[in-house]
Amino acid sequence: MVKRPKITIVSGEISGDQYAATLASNIKKLNPEIEITGIGGKKLTSTGIRIIAENKLSGAFGFSSVIKNFRSHLKFFNTCLKAIKNECPDLIVFIDNPGFNLSLAKKLMDFRKIYYIPPKIWAHNYQRIFLIRHLFEAVIVIFPFEKQIYEKENVPAYYFGHPVIDLIPGEISNENFFSEIGSNKDAFIIGIFPGSRQEEIKYILPLLVMAANRVKKIYSEATFVVSCADEQLYSDIKGILEQYGEHWCIWKKSPHVLAKNSKISLCASGTMNLEIALCGTPMIVFYRLSRFNYLIAKLIVKLNYVSPVNIICGKKVVEEFIQNVNWQKFQRVFSQLICESGEARKKQMAQFKNIRQILGQANVSEKIADFIIKRV
Repeated sequence: MVKRPKITIVSGEISGDQYAATLASNIKKLNPEIEITGIGGKKLTSTGIRIIAENKLSGAFGFSSVIKNFRSHLKFFNTCLKAIKNECPDLIVFIDNPGFNLSLAKKLMDFRKIYYIPPKIWAHNYQRIFLIRHLFEAVIVIFPFEKQIYEKENVPAYYFGHPVIDLIPGEISNENFFSEIGSNKDAFIIGIFPGSRQEEIKYILPLLVMAANRVKKIYSEATFVVSCADEQLYSDIKGILEQYGEHWCIWKKSPHVLAKNSKISLCASGTMNLEIALCGTPMIVFYRLSRFNYLIAKLIVKLNYVSPVNIICGKKVVEEFIQNVNWQKFQRVFSQLICESGEARKKQMAQFKNIRQILGQANVSEKIADFIIKRV
């Protein structure tokens, strides 16, 4: 009996789990004969592949969370290591989550490995590139400029575009949206996107609520709708809103529908910024950590920008408010962006069209799946 080729996909965090799910689905579609096992969360599980270790630690965010959850991380690490060795796959595909994945890859020296969405060594800890060269036979990057950086150090690097492009449907239906949020079609909707991790919600949602309160003083007709990236985050979001005396609609369905129907978005920095940009909705970005995490990040992270929109464009396209907000500046930026005929809004939306070209054509995940299949 001929042994079926086997791939194990290792993902962590919610965004990585999404990309893992899309990759697994495309591998199954292109070659059903390949056996796929996985380490991941709900999205990867939903593809129907066999999960060998369920990742329940995707809400961790920042250095303090790693320290606080060290025992749980260690236990999960050992579970993953044992599970992969028992499976003995022909190829392991690691996705994002660099701290965990690099440590795990070091313990799996006898296995062939590819890193999809490798560490952002251009932002911090460049020395990791030499470890990656030693551990992995190739990396699949998602920013076009990364390919040259890795190849300069003799790491085989491949760029097919950014997989976020595959998350946005060609047609975003807004049928029933307004009735579901209890508003009419002329409502002045402001989308609130507080992130996909518990600690992002904890530190960034209060900032977004404060920003909304500033907006309400000028635009009393504004209706705020909060995107809930995961059912597990609902109670955290609801609790923070109640603390501030707000009873906004919490939208559990497609964030793209909310973005498309929003006049403007106020959002945490992250991959969602790219998704909102691809929906063509102007945005203002916020980022906040605990004081401890922020001080450490300041020491080790060397970035001019935090939003992927600005990183990809290599310049400030969306305004970023990091840690502490200058509220006068925020109000000025908001007023400029909300004006339909205003120059600021036109410029931002023009840049969003450029981003679509930079990110590549559709079916990025399918191209990556095809590449991986040919490597098994």
